[in-house]
Amino acid sequence: MKKLAFIVLLSVLCSCRARTVNQPVPAATYDETGYTAEYTIPEEDLYRYNISVKAMGEDYVVYEYSDVRVDKVATLASAYCFETNPGKKAYLRDIYLHKNHKRRATFDCVDLATE
Repeated sequence: MKKLAFIVLLSVLCSCRARTVNQPVPAATYDETGYTAEYTIPEEDLYRYNISVKAMGEDYVVYEYSDVRVDKVATLASAYCFETNPGKKAYLRDIYLHKNHKRRATFDCVDLATE
């Protein structure tokens, strides 16, 4: 009896499926032919769950990211440099693949006109 209850409980838990962040979200659009469904991930969720700050200082910032292009991360680095050091811009120092298969990008906040 206990085995049967365990199997039923296990099958119920396996049938329940949680929605993950990387799972596509249907967005309904209408065109000349009628209803079409496009599958997209909302951009704010993509940034929220796939980009994190690993280190920051007065003149640098390190971001860890996955499934995001580096130019999207550069926008965040530029905003950080503008807030901490007005007049300075973010320049990419290096990108490397970390051991957890995520990329880490280091940006320096410098003003090349005075350098």
